[in-house]
Amino acid sequence: MKYTTLFFDLDDTILDTVQNSKDALQELYTDYKFDNYFSDFNSFYSKYQTINLHLWDLYEQNQIEKDRLMSERFAKTLEEYKSINKDESLEINYDFMGRVSNRKNIINGAIEILDYLQPKYKMYVVSNGFTEVQDKKICNAGVGNYFKKVILSDHVGKNKPHPIIFNYALQEAGVSSSDCIMIGDNIKTDIIGAKNSGIDQVWFNPKGLKDNDNISPNYTIESLDQLRDIL
Repeated sequence: MKYTTLFFDLDDTILDTVQNSKDALQELYTDYKFDNYFSDFNSFYSKYQTINLHLWDLYEQNQIEKDRLMSERFAKTLEEYKSINKDESLEINYDFMGRVSNRKNIINGAIEILDYLQPKYKMYVVSNGFTEVQDKKICNAGVGNYFKKVILSDHVGKNKPHPIIFNYALQEAGVSSSDCIMIGDNIKTDIIGAKNSGIDQVWFNPKGLKDNDNISPNYTIESLDQLRDIL
């Protein structure tokens, strides 16, 4: 067996974070009466997604701190219609994060593949998610028992794709880079980060996106069940 250890991304690799977030945002839209500012939920959601993804991109490049991400994503979404201060924005943000962490949607086939892999490998989560919610999300989704440890960029001080978080994960697992493989959906953070750290990679690509930058992961799969062909 070539590998002894598996590093898994969490959001949208194991947990269906896109759907969980959308469900939570739908609740916020109703409870905070955002329909006073937007024609419908889809308009609000589209605006939020554009801003949130941009802020996450900056955060993952270590260009902004997480406090700015959390304080700005709702403030900027609403700024054309309603001026809210930092405290109000953070209040909405923490409400949102709490609702997301209580959601239990997981990626199709995740439990089945984790059941298959657990007897054969040591498995770790390596995530850029926030300490405030990741542990709760893992617990509520019922996947915590599959992993030896959850390694968060919050704890390490650097986000994927920075080599520091991957080197930290290797040290925690007590393995060399040749002993493990990274499985994740984000080609910029999971795949490039692992590749630059000498770790093999599986790009989980359920949407069939093009590898436009010629990253050339070791493996590409469109469903988690295809890991059976690799591991």
